[in-house]
Amino acid sequence: MSNNLTVNIVGSGLGGLISGAILAKHGFKVNVFEARMKIGGYATSWKRKDYLFDSSLHEFNGFYPDDTKLCIFRFLDLFKRIKLIKISSPYTSVFKDFQFTVPHNFEELKSKLIEEFPEDEKGIVQVLDLIEKASFDSNNFIREKNVVLAYVKTLFKYRTLSKYIFKNTYEVIWKRIKNPRARTIIAQLYSYYSDDLKKLNFLFFANPTYSYFMESFWISGTSSTLSEAMKNIIEENDGKVYTRKKISKIIFKNKRAVGVVANGTEEYYSDITICNSPLKYTIENLIDKKNIPYFARLKAMNTIPSTSLFSIYLGMKIDIKELGFTEFCYIINEKEDLGDIISNGELIDMSERPIFAVGYNLDGSLTAKGKTVVNICVSDNMKHWDKLRNNREEYKKEKERAANSILKRVEAKFPGFIDNIEVMEIGTPITMQKYSNNPDGAVYGACQRTSQSTIFRFPNQIKNRNLYFSSAWVSPGGGISGVMISAYKTVNLILKKYKILNKLENFKKPDYKLNQKLE
Repeated sequence: MSNNLTVNIVGSGLGGLISGAILAKHGFKVNVFEARMKIGGYATSWKRKDYLFDSSLHEFNGFYPDDTKLCIFRFLDLFKRIKLIKISSPYTSVFKDFQFTVPHNFEELKSKLIEEFPEDEKGIVQVLDLIEKASFDSNNFIREKNVVLAYVKTLFKYRTLSKYIFKNTYEVIWKRIKNPRARTIIAQLYSYYSDDLKKLNFLFFANPTYSYFMESFWISGTSSTLSEAMKNIIEENDGKVYTRKKISKIIFKNKRAVGVVANGTEEYYSDITICNSPLKYTIENLIDKKNIPYFARLKAMNTIPSTSLFSIYLGMKIDIKELGFTEFCYIINEKEDLGDIISNGELIDMSERPIFAVGYNLDGSLTAKGKTVVNICVSDNMKHWDKLRNNREEYKKEKERAANSILKRVEAKFPGFIDNIEVMEIGTPITMQKYSNNPDGAVYGACQRTSQSTIFRFPNQIKNRNLYFSSAWVSPGGGISGVMISAYKTVNLILKKYKILNKLENFKKPDYKLNQKLE
């Protein structure tokens, strides 16, 4: 049923598409504008020879009972539109003479860590219990309808949030656990959110990490199937998803967003505008200064981007299980202690950073039988690459040097790996910037340091402007789960403003059990 309200969405990343899909099913007329040929932002795919590569997704973290993501999946009927493949373990931490496979069972993980590191039993229990408590408190806090009351509740109901809001991941874990390997195993996924443990907000680390410990999934056919599902929902509900429509300006009248200008001359008017485009770019290039409050503009313009990636996309001519690559994700550590990855405020050399090696042989749709798609990546930043931007020959040489140093370390773990590479493509922070328009090639929006995390994150709306934001750059943050929750928060603000019942609340069922049939 239509409510005669029109929404323009600038950008077709998942934050924009999910917001659009939910609003379309609430009766809004939705228009999504994408400057490129492909929708999805980082949630897209591409093909080389026999191999289908995902641009960014490694794995999708699991669901909680009464989870916001679960409500979205149920409301949009996503369990019937996409296929989630259960992963047996979120990752295996690899050291020079030892490896540890993290189980998808929180209590089993606790027991396994204590068995391996008995001298750190007290610290392990403390840290894992904190991760669990912070995760549940964060998830429940997001679902609170009254924002003021929610903040009051942090003083008694959600005390973990108020106590750890200013704490970084390093100080919480390293203070309680002494064995460097135990620390590293627990904190291993920090690279999904940041390149610096000493700046990564603990609360943001805890929330997704806990759900990765509980269960995780791969999206069959790559994350582009999720983007396409959102597009289909929008179009099925009389909305439109435009490609090759670059927004050059957001139109304001009396300091309220009333439309957008596409491709320089085409005007599309709306009641509501949602920005999914990179935050700084949006504020700097699409909105006149006079239409944005001074402090909102200042915060946006000074937002620090997250880490980027150096990523190697490989088509392997064999099933990599033959090489002993039997787990989904291996994280190969050159250093025993993740606390040593940053030296003098900078990432150490790529040859010593943790390597994420992911083999997608659980999804037969990506390549022919007997072959495997593999992604290998390390945290990276633009600083090293920017000086090579205008020297193609040196840039190419450095890409190959870096890739070779990484592949040699993978080869040491899985002998014969290099000889079985059939296709190889390399992406640097420059590549990430080129295809996302994100400053510094950021892959998770704004970095999750405390000054940009939780309550300090850029908000999902600028009040009294008909202007909203839904992306990795705003609350709560990046990753598929992060932008799903960002979309939920944005939609909730819009529905509340127009006094429209939020139908997602009908899908709150605190009955979800791990390993149940997903529906």
